[in-house]
Amino acid sequence: MDESEKQKLKNYVLWLLGRQEYSKKELTQKLKAKQADDDFIENLLQWCESLGYIDDNRYCESFIRRQINKGLGLKRVLAEAGNKGVDRALLMQLIDAQEIDWFELALDAYTRKFVSTPQKLDYKEKAKRVRYMMYRGFSYEEIDFAMQAATMGE
Repeated sequence: MDESEKQKLKNYVLWLLGRQEYSKKELTQKLKAKQADDDFIENLLQWCESLGYIDDNRYCESFIRRQINKGLGLKRVLAEAGNKGVDRALLMQLIDAQEIDWFELALDAYTRKFVSTPQKLDYKEKAKRVRYMMYRGFSYEEIDFAMQAATMGE
C-alpha cells in the first residue's frame, strides 16, 4: 500500500467521522472493505483516538439517543450495540445514568404504530401487536403496560 492510498483512506475515515460517530468495529469493517491492511487500520484508529476523533463514551451516548429516538426497547438497543461492537458495560452505565423510562417509551412506540385502537382486540390482532413490540425490544411487562394504557387513554 503506497502513501497516496494511505492518505486516501485517512481522508475517508476523517470524512466518515465528520458526518457521524462510529465505533472502532464499524470503522475497521469499512477500512477492510477498502482493502486496508490490519496494521494500517490499527495505527489509523489509534491516531484518530489520540486526537479525540473517536471516543467510546461519545459514540455510546449518540448511539443510545438514536435508538431511543427510533422507539426501540432495551433488549433491541443491547442487541444492536453488540452488532456495532459497543462495550456493553459502558453502554449499561450510560443507560442507567440517563434514567430512561422504558415503559413510557413502549407506550409512545405503541401509540405511534397503532393510532386507533379498538376497545377489544381479538387474539390474532393482540398477538400481532405483541410480536411487533417484542421485535422493537420491549419486555412483556412494558408491552402489557403500553397496551393497557393505550386502551385507557381513549
